Amino acid sequence: MAAKKVFITGATGFIGGSVLNKLLEKQPQLEITALLRSPSSAFSAKYNSVEVVKGSFDDFGIIEKAAHEADIVIHTGDIDHPGCAKAILSGLNTRTEESFLIHLTGTGCISDEREQTWEGKCNPHIWDDVKEINEIYDLPETAQHHVIDQWIMDANNEKLKTVIICPPDIYGQSSTIGNRATFLVPDYVEAIIKHKEAFYLGSGENIRGVTHIDDVVDLFLLILAKHLEGRKELDYGRQGFYFAVSDGIPWKNAAEKINDLGQHQGWLPKGTKAVSWSKSQLAALLPSDPGRVLYLWGSNSRAESSRAKNLGWKPHGPSFWEALPEDCKVAAEKLKG
Repeated sequence: MAAKKVFITGATGFIGGSVLNKLLEKQPQLEITALLRSPSSAFSAKYNSVEVVKGSFDDFGIIEKAAHEADIVIHTGDIDHPGCAKAILSGLNTRTEESFLIHLTGTGCISDEREQTWEGKCNPHIWDDVKEINEIYDLPETAQHHVIDQWIMDANNEKLKTVIICPPDIYGQSSTIGNRATFLVPDYVEAIIKHKEAFYLGSGENIRGVTHIDDVVDLFLLILAKHLEGRKELDYGRQGFYFAVSDGIPWKNAAEKINDLGQHQGWLPKGTKAVSWSKSQLAALLPSDPGRVLYLWGSNSRAESSRAKNLGWKPHGPSFWEALPEDCKVAAEKLKG
């Protein structure tokens, strides 16, 4: 049997690069092609068995052709780029052989930002991807990522099988060529260094779902393995939506711990305290996009990964608190240049 061909987007990103590393380790028989905007010698040296297709997410024809030639597409690049998603689906739908698409999304889709009064309160609602799968499918178009998520769910058919993996805020470090960290902690460290105090919104009781990068990658590999083994236990299409959430963190607790770490590591003044900020103070951090910082550090985004756990997914990476000292240290050091 010929080796399966995989086309991956986002191969130099935090998630995509981490998935690529593990694919090469755990599924070496796969023939992998990666979309890169600017191929580098560093990428070629690290991934000499990976074929590179040069192109951006705007290059419909290039993406369509690469998807058409692949048995499996793993889309971790710009997940909110409609043209890229349409090109992938177009390429896969013109195949005569069966194909498989794993699409990355994020728990921004179930954030309570649309109903927030922005007081930093805890929302008791924990979304469940088995019990509330219909409600997830029927989320409003204004929900983050959801328009394209629906396209992916609806594209599932006899020849094309689709799955969506939905992680929350991710922590931990990666050994990728490109981005080696996500934004939740690094962006927060940058903000509190600039303003010289840690902060939380209102009472700071809002809870952010979190998962270590290794555990997110494990779910990608688990789902791929199940598919290659003959679709064992997998759900596809409207049912094939998998949260990858391992824990929930009240942001006031995180702010206080990061404040302590900043003083211990020397990038915050001694005696600094974590303080409550108002909605207007938090929004002023990014005047061009206030909704982003309000979402990141002021909303709730909670989920139970029932479908992944039914497959056998068992998060085992370091906890958020265990990884936090290194994540903060690396973020602060990068800001020094």
